[in-house]
Amino acid sequence: MDPITGLTLALGLFSAGSQKSASDKAAKERAEVGKLEAQQYVSDMFLGRAQAINAGTRRLEEAEYARSQNVAMFSAMERDDRSVDAFLERNARMAREDVGGIARMSEIEQAKKRTEATVAYTYGQNAAAGIRAQGNANFLTNLYSLSQNIPLPTPQLSSRLDTKGQI
Repeated sequence: MDPITGLTLALGLFSAGSQKSASDKAAKERAEVGKLEAQQYVSDMFLGRAQAINAGTRRLEEAEYARSQNVAMFSAMERDDRSVDAFLERNARMAREDVGGIARMSEIEQAKKRTEATVAYTYGQNAAAGIRAQGNANFLTNLYSLSQNIPLPTPQLSSRLDTKGQI
């Protein structure tokens, strides 16, 4: 093999290897991005849950404060009958319904964030697998192309033939 062909072959192999390394790096980065996105959705899910707990607690505190204010007002008016009890019970029921609504919305948000996290992680892993597969296919194609350009030595039959054309 002449030196130019050898140099061309070496550069081709180096180029194919570099391209394969670059695609492997891109696949690894894409998988990591998918994992980080999934972690962010999980963090958002826990943040949302904490905010919902806080909102529910605030609503219960507001209801308790309103109840104490109402009891004080009714006591000052010297009213202590069933209509007062019904009014206080209605306010307590509304507060419980509000807290239940906050909890349901929180559960829906949590389910949404879990789904988003799963999709982000799965998409990242699948995209990375696709990048790796494409990189492997390109690498094999490059090796095949290089192998097609390697000159193979041809046997010299004429030196082995005698003058009558026989071996």
